[in-house]
Amino acid sequence: MPKLKGPKFVQYFQPVIDALRDLGSSAKPKEVYAWVAEHYDIPKEEIESTTKNGQSSFENRIGWARFYLAKAGLVASEQRGVWVLTEQGRKTNLSHDEAYSLFRTIHDNFPRTEARPGKAAQTDEALDDADASAPDEKAYLNQDEVQEELVTLLRSVTDKGFEELCGRLLRHIGFENVKVSGQSGDRGIDGEGYLLINRFVRTKVMFQCKRYAGTVQAKEVRDFRGAIQGRAERGIFLTTGTFTKGAREEAARENATAIELVDIDRLLELMIGESLGVSEAKALTINREFFKPYQSEA
Repeated sequence: MPKLKGPKFVQYFQPVIDALRDLGSSAKPKEVYAWVAEHYDIPKEEIESTTKNGQSSFENRIGWARFYLAKAGLVASEQRGVWVLTEQGRKTNLSHDEAYSLFRTIHDNFPRTEARPGKAAQTDEALDDADASAPDEKAYLNQDEVQEELVTLLRSVTDKGFEELCGRLLRHIGFENVKVSGQSGDRGIDGEGYLLINRFVRTKVMFQCKRYAGTVQAKEVRDFRGAIQGRAERGIFLTTGTFTKGAREEAARENATAIELVDIDRLLELMIGESLGVSEAKALTINREFFKPYQSEA
């Protein structure tokens, strides 16, 4: 995308609207990411770059675009993990100047405690470089800090520990008879299990675990597929890093054993969703505005 005024995520305001409109007015974030990457000329280096906590910069910018579009009433969340184009959003087409004006209006009117990228700095350049994770409409207040610490913890475990953790995660999300092998010499296969499709059918799945901060290349996905060919119906590749565009294309290749990719973003989402290594604490907040009418005489 060309260099335009404002933070880079402002350039994604209209692409997010376009994606949701084309996908039937609602979609999961991953569907929006894929649609934008396919329909807009996004530089490869932008697709593959990561923030300081290992999250995809491209996906994070789209997340910030959704955040501002939600504040403007153009996008809503009917449930966690589903973005919905509102009636107003369906009718909206933003030029870049209009998108920038919308961003500036909303940003300049944030309360001091509101989540936003680059809280301490007001320049567009500072916001451009902000690494803060885009907030989910229904995210926990401290989710950004928790996710950053989770990334550090996940990358600090041993290789064997990560394999066992992945096996535990798969059990949580419905896999049966999970076995973690982690034996050297088995061409990168770290375990296997069965996923129940319905009450009568189950499918065998093999998985591989890569604990590092780097980027998984297409060759590694291709080698993993070769290792499970004829031994399982599908594979799962889990990593504390990210996947290149080539790796994602290789995983989605037609007429080949299906490979599901779980990168650091998806790993954090699953762990928080399954309360693995995290726990939710309830807290009460006093709404001081509520009492103001009762504190002054009419």
